[in-house]
Amino acid sequence: MMPPLEAVLRFPGHAPLLADHFPGAPRVPGSCLLEAMRRAVEEAFPSRRVRAVRRAGFRHFVLPDSDLLCRMEPEDRGDALPSEVRCRLLHGDACLAEAVFSLE
Repeated sequence: MMPPLEAVLRFPGHAPLLADHFPGAPRVPGSCLLEAMRRAVEEAFPSRRVRAVRRAGFRHFVLPDSDLLCRMEPEDRGDALPSEVRCRLLHGDACLAEAVFSLE
């Protein structure tokens, strides 16, 4: 069984895209969260590429300048490389977002 892999993600508050999302109360857009998780998966499995997001959910707004833990849980296929990875963005004990990525 392959153990979960982890990466720390941080979205800087000075990023220009946050000026319009939402003015006066910036939040990290969901598309940026998905892209950051996709990159983390591809860095964890450099011989694989994400081909699809099979499922995604957003439970809480993500504030800029927060350190988030991206926990990647590959499907268990014995010794073979996974064809699917579940990612969860965590802040403390709270799951802020999650997605399941299909790999090539």
